[in-house]
Formats: sequence, structure tokens, C-alpha cells
Amino acid sequence: MPSPSEEKYLEEIYYAVLENGYARISLVAKSLKVGVSSVSKMAGRLAQEGFIDYKPYGIIALTQKGMKKGRELERNHKVLEEFFRMVELEETLIEQEVMNIAHHLSNEALKKIEIHVKEKRTNS
Repeated sequence: MPSPSEEKYLEEIYYAVLENGYARISLVAKSLKVGVSSVSKMAGRLAQEGFIDYKPYGIIALTQKGMKKGRELERNHKVLEEFFRMVELEETLIEQEVMNIAHHLSNEALKKIEIHVKEKRTNS
């Protein structure tokens, strides 16, 4: 199970791969507003854990395990966005709030929020 920090990097890699077919260290660093060395270090950890294929100075590709986790992170992100809209959080704050908490909630908490969102959507 990746740490909250690893999830943040993995999610960004996932979105880059969806958009471009691959990710690069520099692209992820720019998107996360962190240094290239920080992304390189994290890429090494994510590769060791089997989420990505990565060789220094090369492109980053998601493994099947990484793609599965990326889809899960994307789903969680969307559930939290919808939840914040339901509680009428200001639209300009939603993305930042999702980024602040998405990787710190337990799977159980996220499942409960998802159930609540689905129930509200069904009853609306």
C-alpha cells in the first residue's frame, strides 16, 4: 500500500500517462511544483514497489498494478469532488481541498463517503 506521498506522485504520473501515453520526471516535477530530484527519488520507490517502469533519464510507464491504483485514485478524487459540491463548498476551493485530504483518508472513510454520495445522487 503506497504512502500518502507516494499516492500523490503516482496520481500525477497516472494523469500524465493518460494525457500523453507516458510521463517524464520534469513534467511531474513541474505539475507538482517540486524539484526534479524529489520526483526521481519517488520514481525509484514507486518502481521498486511495482507501480511504474522507470529508468533514470527515461520515460515513466505505469505497470498494470500502477494503472489499477491510478484508476482507484482518480475515482476517489472524483467522489471527493462530488461530495464537496454536495455540501456546497465554494467551487474555487474544491480542487485544493481534495488534494489536501484525498491521500490521507482511509479506504473505509472513502468508501463511506462514496456510499453517501451515491445515495444522495440516487435520491436527488
